[in-house]
This record gives sequence, structure tokens and C-alpha cells, in this order.
Amino acid sequence: MIKILICEDIERDKLHLHQLLDSFLLANKISYKIDYLENFDVGTNLFLEYDLIFLDIELGDYNGIEIASKIRTYNRSSIIIITSSFKKYLIDGYKIEAKRYLIKPIDEKIFNVEMQSVLSTSFKQQYGFFDKKISQYKIHYKDMLYIEFLNRHTIIHFVNNIEKKTTYPLKYWIEKLSNKGFGQPYKSFLVNLDYVSGFSSDGKDIIMNNGEKIPLSKNFKKSFTNQYFANLHNIL
Repeated sequence: MIKILICEDIERDKLHLHQLLDSFLLANKISYKIDYLENFDVGTNLFLEYDLIFLDIELGDYNGIEIASKIRTYNRSSIIIITSSFKKYLIDGYKIEAKRYLIKPIDEKIFNVEMQSVLSTSFKQQYGFFDKKISQYKIHYKDMLYIEFLNRHTIIHFVNNIEKKTTYPLKYWIEKLSNKGFGQPYKSFLVNLDYVSGFSSDGKDIIMNNGEKIPLSKNFKKSFTNQYFANLHNIL
């Protein structure tokens, strides 16, 4: 689940942003929770729990850049997206490591494109899930190389060469990792598209960054190739 914080003091803009998020996240089948920051005079570690923070630069008597500095004091990994009616604060956005700068009123098409890019790149670096049946710690999608179905089990192969066996069917992982940057090249494999370096010369295998070859079947070739190049486009 993505936890989102909206820091906005104009009710109209607050509701508009909420509606944009509802539309985009529901369409992409992403679970989420949205909160509002009501008291801008903050100095606690409130921001630790949020993955994505939308921050208006001008918040009445408060300075959004100062609030952003507090966020960065407590949370270096959260993604900050600046919203403003003015372009003049763009440089300030870079100073607090904001990933995007959206001009209000926010256009829905632009919002969807930028959100898709954020989820495909920056957010993926910290996004993950917790399953005590598999690990005592949060599992990050960026650490998963591929998933293999073998002997009635699915095995998660991680980038650090660690493997974890699970009792979940591959269908479970296909649904769970939908829109998370994974593609299916073969009936018994699901791979992290970020770690696909290319295809074999005969087109029968994909080649992972670590040199491993994974079969690419005719039934999945077209859909997988489309996913691969779409993911490559988002990274670039």
C-alpha cells in the first residue's frame, strides 16, 4: 500500500489532487491511503510513514521549502512532488530533492504521465511488501531478480543471489506484481524488467544483467517484448 500525504491549504486544490490520485491509482489497481497535513507548524517525525508527499510551496503563513527541509531531516527516502501556481519556485524544488514540479491547476493528462513515470522509476526503489511467511523484513521489488515456478513452489531469486521458496502459485505473483515492473516471458517465470539486458540472437531467451538466460516462449513473446520496451522508455 502507498501512503500519501497532501500538504495543501486551499480546499479546492486539495480536493482536485485527491480526485486525480483516486482516478490514477484505482485505474492502476494500486492500493493506497491518503492523509492531509492539517497543522503546518510541525517538527516531528510524522513524515516517516509516508511514501509520497505532495507539497504546495505557499501554505498561508508557512513556507513549503522549510517544511520540505523538515521532511528531509526525518525522511530521506520519501518522494516529494511540489505543487504550485508559480514556476518561480522550480529551483527551490531541486534543493529539497523534489522528483516532480506540477503547476496548478494540475492537468489530469500531465498528472497521469508524471505519476506513471514516478511509479516506474523513483518509487520503485523503495516500494515493496511485507509477508512474514517469506521474511521478517520488508521485501523491496528492486531486490527481486525473477520468480520461478518449480516443483509446486515459487522461488524468489534476489539480486544478491539469495533464494526464498514460497508456497504461493505463480498466478499469485502475477497478480501481486501487476504494474510493478515485472513481465512474464515463459509459463514458469516472472522477471523484473529492470534487470533484463536484452534478448539472445535466436530470440528464444532473454538475458538478465547477471548473465542468466531465461526462456522466452512464442505465446508470451509479443506481450513481454511490449512490456520490456515500455519499461525501458519509462527509465529513459
